Amino acid sequence: MRTVLALFFILFTTFINAQNDSKNSDAYVKRLVNLIRENNNNRIKSMSYIQEALRFEKEIADSTRIELYVTAGNCYKDQESYYLALSYYYKALEIKNEKESNRSFSILNNIGGCYYFMGNYKKARYFWESALKKFESNKSSQNVEGSLIYNNLAVLEKEHGNYARALEMLKEFLKRNEKLKDTFNIIIAYENIADVNVKLKEQDLAISNLSKGIGLAKKIKSDYDLASLYTDIGNIYLSQPSRKDSSYYYLSSAFNIANRSDFSDIKLSSSEKLVSYFENQKDYKSALYYLHIAKSLSEATINKENAKKVSRLESEFEEKNKQKELLQQQKKRERYFISGMVLLLLFSVIVFLMFKLQKSKSEKKATENKLLAKKLDEKNKELANNAIKMMQASEIFQTTQKELKEMDPKYEDDRKMISRIIMDFKKGSQALNKSEFEKLFIETDEDFYKKLLDKYPSLTKNELRLCVFLRQNLSSKEISAITQQSPHSIVVARSRLRKKLGLEESQSISNFLIQF
Repeated sequence: MRTVLALFFILFTTFINAQNDSKNSDAYVKRLVNLIRENNNNRIKSMSYIQEALRFEKEIADSTRIELYVTAGNCYKDQESYYLALSYYYKALEIKNEKESNRSFSILNNIGGCYYFMGNYKKARYFWESALKKFESNKSSQNVEGSLIYNNLAVLEKEHGNYARALEMLKEFLKRNEKLKDTFNIIIAYENIADVNVKLKEQDLAISNLSKGIGLAKKIKSDYDLASLYTDIGNIYLSQPSRKDSSYYYLSSAFNIANRSDFSDIKLSSSEKLVSYFENQKDYKSALYYLHIAKSLSEATINKENAKKVSRLESEFEEKNKQKELLQQQKKRERYFISGMVLLLLFSVIVFLMFKLQKSKSEKKATENKLLAKKLDEKNKELANNAIKMMQASEIFQTTQKELKEMDPKYEDDRKMISRIIMDFKKGSQALNKSEFEKLFIETDEDFYKKLLDKYPSLTKNELRLCVFLRQNLSSKEISAITQQSPHSIVVARSRLRKKLGLEESQSISNFLIQF
């Protein structure tokens, strides 16, 4: 019972410690997630924080684990490591579906984005449409992140030539963000709608939508959006011979903003458009100037893309190694856990078997003691009964001898016969007493003699016999009758035995001998 209570206490303490460790790990991982977001542009730092956080992924709450997986997925997606990003998004989706499936639209949207950038448009459409269904079925669907699903699907529809469907999705995207008052997404909506207008040869509508976007970009002072919109509207004017001056104004403005703010992508696209503009104007010197800029930017972009590819390969290689290491650590922990459980189980079985064995031994010993006590009791009764019979027989012999001695026969032959009868009585009485006593002496509890001799090795055979009688609480008279010794001899023998046993006069010798 004590062992069971001790095991319960250990398990309970372990559970409490695990709960406290889990809370501490949860808070620590949340801090790491924030650091990952803050250092998203620093690949080395962000990767380091991700790996550190993943060490505790089994010890944190499901909500924190989802947040960690999504953040890691976003980080890898930004680094164009789409396979790694997908692995974390899928982990997050699995937990999210178990907890609140109707709110998994954000993760589904991210998965669709990875497939889109990987060129798998079929899967991208599947996940974006699944995300849209979840988003629209959710009661709290007024969500900026969720509204991006409309824009993503619109881009996909536009690339497949489904311009009507693309416009429908973009108008919904614009409407939702106007309600949410998200200016950045409203600018994106106007720019993408204008792009569809261009595809539909609706240049005036395109210019109108881009102008609305330019007004909002100026309002929030977003240079990047402003440069991008200037490039788009300048490109539209480029195709209109009567608006070439406007084209130059917007394209040069876009180039200057991009050059000043180091927006290399916009600087590249605006410089390429300016090359076309100056070629049309037959200003080859200016065209050559912007061509050199475009070429250098193009090469820089290619180098940057190559660097990204190398970085992506390095990240994937490092991630695989980390995953392998984590897997090995997990397997190691599982082995330790299983070994611990096996040892605990084995220990419990051993304790149980020892308990059962001890109980069995105790029960067997108790049964044996009970049988021995019963046997001893029977022997003691037999000894007592025989002692009584011997005493009675001795009294009869003595009475008969006395009566025979008192007889006074006339003839010598009669006197000789009576003497012979008296002698035979004496011999028979002594033989009976001796044989019966020896039998009982041997059959009486052997442990009694062994224990007595272990403590008092100097005891003689006669003293041992006397101890047997005294243990039965027989009187000196009864012992005298059995042993055919005088009562005085028995008293003297008792006195000597008491001294050998070291007993005081006040101590009962019978009670003392019962202890053995």
